[in-house]
Amino acid sequence: MRRDDFIDFHYVEPQQLAMHDRLLNWARYVRVKPILWQAPIWRLGKSKGRQWHEPTIAEPTDTLDGHAIEKAVAALPELHREAIRWHYVWRTTPAHARRVLGVTNEGLQRLVVDGRSMLTNRRI
Repeated sequence: MRRDDFIDFHYVEPQQLAMHDRLLNWARYVRVKPILWQAPIWRLGKSKGRQWHEPTIAEPTDTLDGHAIEKAVAALPELHREAIRWHYVWRTTPAHARRVLGVTNEGLQRLVVDGRSMLTNRRI
């Protein structure tokens, strides 16, 4: 594969930036978070970790918009739906997504861009 054959999957067309932001919110809404188990005896104790590490504030998630986008993504055609989920939620390599979907690099990028366009045109 030549150097100029690479595709930048992080590039978003200017007219799709608003939908891209909503899809990032949707990804935070649907992404599965690990549940950390803690013994009952330690639940009431305060962690002293905050005195060593600066607390990080996570970006807030709009759950109503996330749910609306999830319904719209679920209604997309199968390949577009899976490409959008790969791009925003799963975070695997493009090679893995290409194998699963059975498309080329260009086809994968086209599915993501077209999926975003379909969601924009639905006016959700």
